[in-house]
Amino acid sequence: MTDEGMGPFEEPTPEPREMMKPEGERPAMAGAADFTSGEGLVALGGIVLLAVWLLFDVILDDYGLGILTVLLATVVVIVPRLNPESVARVQQVPVIMKVVGYALGLIGVFDVIGAIEEGFYEDALTVIAALISYAAFAVAFIGARQIKI
Repeated sequence: MTDEGMGPFEEPTPEPREMMKPEGERPAMAGAADFTSGEGLVALGGIVLLAVWLLFDVILDDYGLGILTVLLATVVVIVPRLNPESVARVQQVPVIMKVVGYALGLIGVFDVIGAIEEGFYEDALTVIAALISYAAFAVAFIGARQIKI
């Protein structure tokens, strides 16, 4: 569409496809595609937790995360990439990400308390894995706080 006959302050009329798009509609990966939004931070925390689990628990057998942590981290990584309409039958994506992000933050608090009770780790690799996982728990919690429902 050209805007040849338009005055200096007139806006061009939108294309028909743009007019049909609802205002509240969002792309399938809008929240998790960038890691600056709340959903993106929760997803980033989940990705880091899965990486820690895979590297330090499965491969090196040095530092282990609980099965609930791995399950919740998998949920926050996969849910934003699913079809939003099919996920909405269960619950809205922001609600799922917020609840699971808070749950990961709570699990992180219990993990830190457990490490303090048992004494700090002796192996340097275990300390590194624990610090990375604590940071991922914190990122997931901060992301959950930023999500507006």
